[in-house]
Amino acid sequence: MSGGAGGGLVVRVWKEWGIQILVVTSFLLQLVLLVFGGFRRRSYSGVLLTFLWLSYLMADNVAVYALGHMALESRPQDDAGLVAFWATFFLLHLGGQDTITAFSLQDNQVWRRHLLTLLVQASGAGYAIYRYTIPGTWTLVSATIVMFIVGFLKYGERVWALQRGNSSDTFALLEVYPKTSQERDNMLKIRAKMDREELILFDAHYMFHFCACELIFINVSMQRWAYTDMYERIRDPVIRYLDPLMPLPYEYNMDMYDLVEAELSLLYDMFYTKAQVVHTWQGCLIRVISLLGTVGVFLLFRLDDGKGTHSRVDISISYVLLVGAIVLETISVFRIVGSTWTCHYLHCQGWNRANAMVLSIRRLLKVGRQRKWMHSIGQHNVLDYCTRDQTKCTNMIEEASTALKKWRRKVKFSVYTKITMKFKELVLRQVVETMTDHYRSWSILDAPGEYVLTRYKLWDDMGFSVKDRDFAHCILIWQVATDIYLCCCDDNQHQSRCLNAEEDDKLLVEAIKVLSKYMGFLVIHPSLLPGGVPSDSTINDLEELWKNRKCSTNGEFARSLLDHKSDARPYISLACELLGNKMNLSMLQVIFEVWVEFLCYAAHHSSPISHCGQLGRGGEFLTVIRLVIDHIQLFQRRT
Repeated sequence: MSGGAGGGLVVRVWKEWGIQILVVTSFLLQLVLLVFGGFRRRSYSGVLLTFLWLSYLMADNVAVYALGHMALESRPQDDAGLVAFWATFFLLHLGGQDTITAFSLQDNQVWRRHLLTLLVQASGAGYAIYRYTIPGTWTLVSATIVMFIVGFLKYGERVWALQRGNSSDTFALLEVYPKTSQERDNMLKIRAKMDREELILFDAHYMFHFCACELIFINVSMQRWAYTDMYERIRDPVIRYLDPLMPLPYEYNMDMYDLVEAELSLLYDMFYTKAQVVHTWQGCLIRVISLLGTVGVFLLFRLDDGKGTHSRVDISISYVLLVGAIVLETISVFRIVGSTWTCHYLHCQGWNRANAMVLSIRRLLKVGRQRKWMHSIGQHNVLDYCTRDQTKCTNMIEEASTALKKWRRKVKFSVYTKITMKFKELVLRQVVETMTDHYRSWSILDAPGEYVLTRYKLWDDMGFSVKDRDFAHCILIWQVATDIYLCCCDDNQHQSRCLNAEEDDKLLVEAIKVLSKYMGFLVIHPSLLPGGVPSDSTINDLEELWKNRKCSTNGEFARSLLDHKSDARPYISLACELLGNKMNLSMLQVIFEVWVEFLCYAAHHSSPISHCGQLGRGGEFLTVIRLVIDHIQLFQRRT
């Protein structure tokens, strides 16, 4: 009986307050999308992504449901005018926020569905206006009609942004370059007054079209890029990152890294925000209309002489919606005016005073830092996974489900770690050195690891670890062998100097560990790894070995694998070759260079569309390396 009474109370509350609950919820979801929508460009947090995904879906579904509910439900005569007025806000909320128009690349592909939704929901809102506002006062009717126009334009703007995000041809519209020698001279004078952060952002705009072409399947070959007029226009601003083509000092390596990060941040804008639309003259016109229209609606509502017939709660909700809409539109306008896209446009048009004023405000508010990634990369070590405690109930459940086992391996045994500036310096220096000093004798299309092993005359002894093997298998073999080497080389004194004796060795060891675990992370997240989903045979083999030896730690297990040096397993054979060091080489440097070559191979051969999809999930270090390689190759075509 109490359950029935409780259910009846819920029904009564929903019938009386359902529309109010829906309209307030819809507005709160828009606030969530505004505040948190841009965080994912620099965050890998699964909790944040899940929260955003739910908010993104709920924002649309709540608005669509509410408009249908309004069109079908009858309301008391004294509430009718406000119901129609609120219907226009649902249409406005369907337009979404500038910070997030698409949650994934697939959302851009279904822009036609959103176009159909626009037509259907606009019809529903129009019907609600026709049904409820006829008896309303002229001020409320006028406010409702103006708000309907604003909502229709905002939702249409979102559909347009989704369509542009799905069409690679529209990126050509973003080309803005100084076309004459005088314009280029003026550009260089202005650049001299910029700080490092501003300079990198502007250079990213000049290189952005090249970045877009490399990652979204635009059919433009590298050779064609190197011999176009566009190359001559971008050469002066960006050649400092790669000229001369030789190993560059630390600051230039970091400039290249930050340049590529800025380009990827701009590419994120193109796919996941309204940047392609709001920075056109049509988009600016929509913003002017929506802001002025919303302010006009607020004034009309203030003048409404029929407000005495509505409850104070409904009036308060209406004011919250109006003030909220004005605030959101104002924030949107300030974001557009102060964006790097606007600065770039003013810069290229020669409007230097306006540009200087915007730059000063950006510098004061430190806006440029919002484009920085979190500088974290995934880590997974196969030996850590194999030596886990398998006596727990969760592990017993895993054995009953292969899918559950793989899912837990990704979630439980994958972590993210911050990468240091020194790590990035070491990796980028090696990438640039390999791609420049040796590019005439080595191709990134070669088998991974082949060049380094051949250069150090180790191919005959260690080539078996990469020859005729799929890429994921090579990674697992080298990861296990690297762990064995790092655990055992000091114990057996096969290295000419102790690993802990020199600062350079410490840095190399840390870099090797991070790279090795990062490539292992890519193996269990194969969307970015060339070669498809890897086999679990190596992992299963290692698990069986661990069960037989019952070692409690990663280090103990690694050492125990050397007990049977005659074992034909490739990772044990490779570890023995590394520890043997027949050529008396700096084996740490060899191992590091092999891992960097693996990294370059994976970056160059992975699917471009997977890199674009990863931008919406916090970005990926592999994507940065991919674009560094592409930039180097572009300038190599002119040497």
